[in-house]
Amino acid sequence: MARWHFQQHDGYGDIDQSSSAEAFEGSGLATCVVRESVQNVLDVSLDPTEPARVRFTLIEPSASESTCEEWFDGLMHHLQQPGAGVPDAPKPDETCRYLLIEDFNTSGLVGDYKAPYVPGTENNFVNFLYHDGLTGKTAKKLGSRGVGKIVLLLASRARTIFAYTIRTGNPSGQPLLVGKSLLKFRQVNDTLYKPASYFIESWPKGGARNPVVAEAELNRFRNSFTLSRSDETGLSVVVPYLDQSISLEELRLAVVEEYHFAILSGKLIVELADGTSVEKIDADHIPDVGDEELSARVALAQYAISNPNPTLQTMAPAPGETQKLIDTLVSEEVRRAILEALNQHDRIAVRCHLYIHPKDDEPVPTWCDVYFEAVENVLQRPVFMRELLPISGVGKPCSQLRALVLIRSGPLADMLRAAEGANHTQWSPRTDNFKKAYKGRLGEIEFVSTCLNRLVEIARGNATEPVGGISTYFFSAPLDDEGGKSKQKGKKKPGAKPEKTDPPDDDPKPIGYVFNEEIGGFTLHGDPEKPVPKRITVRVAYDVVRGSPWSDYDPDDFDFRKLRSDVKVDSDEANIERPDPGNRLVIKPVSNDFKVVVTGFNKYLDLIVDHRTTDKPRKRKEESDGGKTVELHEPEQANA
Repeated sequence: MARWHFQQHDGYGDIDQSSSAEAFEGSGLATCVVRESVQNVLDVSLDPTEPARVRFTLIEPSASESTCEEWFDGLMHHLQQPGAGVPDAPKPDETCRYLLIEDFNTSGLVGDYKAPYVPGTENNFVNFLYHDGLTGKTAKKLGSRGVGKIVLLLASRARTIFAYTIRTGNPSGQPLLVGKSLLKFRQVNDTLYKPASYFIESWPKGGARNPVVAEAELNRFRNSFTLSRSDETGLSVVVPYLDQSISLEELRLAVVEEYHFAILSGKLIVELADGTSVEKIDADHIPDVGDEELSARVALAQYAISNPNPTLQTMAPAPGETQKLIDTLVSEEVRRAILEALNQHDRIAVRCHLYIHPKDDEPVPTWCDVYFEAVENVLQRPVFMRELLPISGVGKPCSQLRALVLIRSGPLADMLRAAEGANHTQWSPRTDNFKKAYKGRLGEIEFVSTCLNRLVEIARGNATEPVGGISTYFFSAPLDDEGGKSKQKGKKKPGAKPEKTDPPDDDPKPIGYVFNEEIGGFTLHGDPEKPVPKRITVRVAYDVVRGSPWSDYDPDDFDFRKLRSDVKVDSDEANIERPDPGNRLVIKPVSNDFKVVVTGFNKYLDLIVDHRTTDKPRKRKEESDGGKTVELHEPEQANA
């Protein structure tokens, strides 16, 4: 008869109390569960012409229903121990709230469960259930680290899962059942135990673990946890004593946020059930989850799916050299198209070409596709999609832009997969998989991460007319230590105030940074080809018809010292000071990758921005020190 089997420790061997849980901190638990579960479903789809299907069933039992004691006999005592690593352990008489995750059009956990571990072999059954930090997935799978599955255990207050699978290639269609609990190294009744324990049929000493195959026990399990699977191949995972933070609403939001692209592509169907009703999420129905920005990203993804081959394309940097998108690689046609799209708030698609550099092989030409549109009052990262998997921690926030960067199946996707960490949210050239297969220090990851920013910077930097309704001019202006206008000695001369002078033809360039106008604000970021400035002083004001905007500045318009206001300051790799008066910022960059984005100014008024550094460049003849004042004239708007 099946029971829990525990592994004793002799007290002399190594003790490992580490956990892969830290890799998933920072994301909601529901999001992590959805990411891991759906990623696995997409990895094992049987018929690529049909969508894979996954069903999440969340059951809230009443007090009169079963506590599922049969499935925790023996384990429950371990869960109650102070050192078991279960901070919110379920009580023995507690009803079992659980999540059932079932996939269809999938192969199930294939592999010989009696075979010993062999490095590099694809034994999904053994690697999924028995080994932590190992994977049998091939290099072409969406995930490849073998630690993502730990989130399913973390989602259980008992740190336990049950896996019920019917596998392809098994003529009898025999279901198999295994339970796994992953606690900490612990002492129970004066005996030391290793972290992992298993609910299985038997485990001979020195032999393979044998899953539950008895028909009576399998039927009781199916009835206890309301499995919908009959004889279809696939995997059903039960997460018992589900963490209270996971609800159907959180699961629905995570499905739409993480996998709307796969769903819209027709590769995935997700069902949400509560035991009485089922909601189907497919290409014809993406539910509104009450998030306008997420709905807009879904619409942009639909545009990308409808336009898989952008006609606008950039040229690739030279192979063997650092891959960087520079202005000479962007044609005038592409620049004009970007400017026009931004002005008209139209969507646009651009294919960006580059080379990747495998070790012991020639550079490989490849590309990524960038889809974007101008949007007001938004500061967010682009959505990066490697094949069907969202990579959420890549890129820097973009002001007034909504964007999707697609890396389709091919050489670039293979390289970026190798650069991903355990939770598949970031890319780094320092991962072991990347360093093993690719040459370093050639900038391919940075190219992909910043291609949107560079496209817009290059287009706007070469603009011959206003972008998004903004016109600019530059002129030098002195700035005293107090941040106000320069004071004249002696009395003012009577008479009318002089008109503002025209800007000089050759305005000095700012030192060590780049200034860009945005709709409703501006951005400053580092110039990689120049030294990092020690300090940048910025002051802003709305223009006035008569007099000086600096002396007539009204604190009621905006005040950087107020952290809760319409005007927002977001910074990366820079320290921000907000001295008196309130229209000033002092920026102290930490590295050349610094970026400061300021948004939220009144769109009906003309904004003037004065920015300068205290760094002193070498002067050429007839050249003044760096410093700029930018007047951002917003377009006139008809009265509502």
